[in-house]
Amino acid sequence: MMKIKKQMFAIVTGCLFTALSMAQSIHIGEAELIYTDDEMPIRYDGSMSTIKRDGSMNYFHSFGCRFEPGESRRSRHSWHSGTPVDPLKVHRSSTTDDAMWDYNGYYKEMETEGIWILGIYQCENGDLLAITHSEVTEDSEKQGDFDLTYSIGLGYSTDKGATFTYCGEIVTAADPHTNVGGGAYIVKDDYLYIYYNDTDPAPSNRHPSVARARLDDVLDDASEHKVGQWMKYNNGKWDIPGLSDIAGSTIFPLESGWEDLHSDAAWCTALGKYLLTVQTHL
Repeated sequence: MMKIKKQMFAIVTGCLFTALSMAQSIHIGEAELIYTDDEMPIRYDGSMSTIKRDGSMNYFHSFGCRFEPGESRRSRHSWHSGTPVDPLKVHRSSTTDDAMWDYNGYYKEMETEGIWILGIYQCENGDLLAITHSEVTEDSEKQGDFDLTYSIGLGYSTDKGATFTYCGEIVTAADPHTNVGGGAYIVKDDYLYIYYNDTDPAPSNRHPSVARARLDDVLDDASEHKVGQWMKYNNGKWDIPGLSDIAGSTIFPLESGWEDLHSDAAWCTALGKYLLTVQTHL
């Protein structure tokens, strides 16, 4: 789908990673092109969320859509259905940012560059918890990357993803001007783990990190359109608030130095471990 290399890691403890060895019974084949750029009805940025809706597999993606909703060529959010090898086969719906989001009082004084959904968790009652990536600036005349601040937040939907209400921010990098990425998550031992890019303010070294909160607390808060405190992993402890200017620990050895967590995570039944995709920019 994209001409980039990705590395796959197995989660050992829910927060630490080791590279897959040849002895394990899984094989990752060569990259295969599913769609050309002209065939892509969305602007690809991070993984698609996979949700079972109305008996079929649906794929959700945020950023931009080339289907024309009314007068606007660009739409931030779209649903498709299909198969793993053709996930965008059927275009279900697309909606604009303003039509889908209730910002719940957030970002009133700021220029919103966007709130994208990079991961969706389906609750037992059918509601959807969105893991969001936000980009905002205090000055609408400034559009450079260094003027943006990034965060991971949460949204909540009670209508199968037709609309979402923003609940608030939960995690930023130590330097909030660092692109925090996000979207990959797992549920383990009653906790929701979210993976993201953190960085030390000086020098600015981006690295993969993880934060967590108790799942029941997250869902209770989100259903009331609010967020509790998340904690970053740091040297064997979970003692740094998610919105702190202190960085979380690097969670696996870096190879390229450009590892990026606009990514996804899932349980692998063949290995009996969780897997995380990592963009290496190689």
